[in-house]
Amino acid sequence: MDKLKGFGLFVAIGYPVTAVLIYMIRWGGEYFYMYVWAFLFVFSVVMMTLYPVLIMPLFNKFTPLEEGELRTRIEALAASLKFPLTKLFVTDGSKRSSHSNAYFFGLFKSKRIVLFDTLLEQATHDEIVAILGHELGHWQLWHTVQGFVIQQVYTLASFYMFGLCMNNAELFASFGFAGDSAKPVIIGFLLFSQTMWAPVEHVLSFLITLNTRKNEFQADAFAVDLGFDAALKSGLTKLAIENLSNMNPDTLYSAYHYSHPPLVERLNAITTRAKKSQ
Repeated sequence: MDKLKGFGLFVAIGYPVTAVLIYMIRWGGEYFYMYVWAFLFVFSVVMMTLYPVLIMPLFNKFTPLEEGELRTRIEALAASLKFPLTKLFVTDGSKRSSHSNAYFFGLFKSKRIVLFDTLLEQATHDEIVAILGHELGHWQLWHTVQGFVIQQVYTLASFYMFGLCMNNAELFASFGFAGDSAKPVIIGFLLFSQTMWAPVEHVLSFLITLNTRKNEFQADAFAVDLGFDAALKSGLTKLAIENLSNMNPDTLYSAYHYSHPPLVERLNAITTRAKKSQ
């Protein structure tokens, strides 16, 4: 059923968006990339607003976290950081796997926190609050805004570079599309993204991964400064075990492929930060 819903959403959203992009590329002329970027920017903001409210409930059930000690502590943590928490949910992640997670979403002054039901089963209240201290650290340190800005710059750069290559007859001819009229937009973008843009994308993706890893260490340090070092270490360890994560992979491999530092590196960094804070 989930696959059917996903396909339906792809048809309902993906096809119209693709049609609009093709039209803009053909109509926009030399500066089409600006129109495409502006459209995708607005689309991203709209999806960030509607996706959690309209689409996510199609795949998971969200229920308010019941009153009690945990809810009180989470609300107190949010208030101490001036995090504009409006709703606190539990989602039925267990219906698909035993993976655990916690996250927040929402724009501006309306934020919501979501806890997986598996997290409630696997972690103590101290560990859950510590993990949320890490997540709210991302908000406090503007990591979410930073990530959105980086994504927008990346999108603009990729379509700008595509504009320089989209009418390159040699590129099309190299793959059997000869003639002035044989330059379909989708084929051109696929050829561009798989050949000329691919090496650039690998470099940029690596730099983005390095920045994301830095942000994870910073969010851990933020939680440590709140006094959650012991609970964060035990909570992250439980998450790694339940999510079947590789806790200590090769350093170079993880630096390139892992957006989150492996557990051993994070535990060492947390210990070092905690000692400095004493």
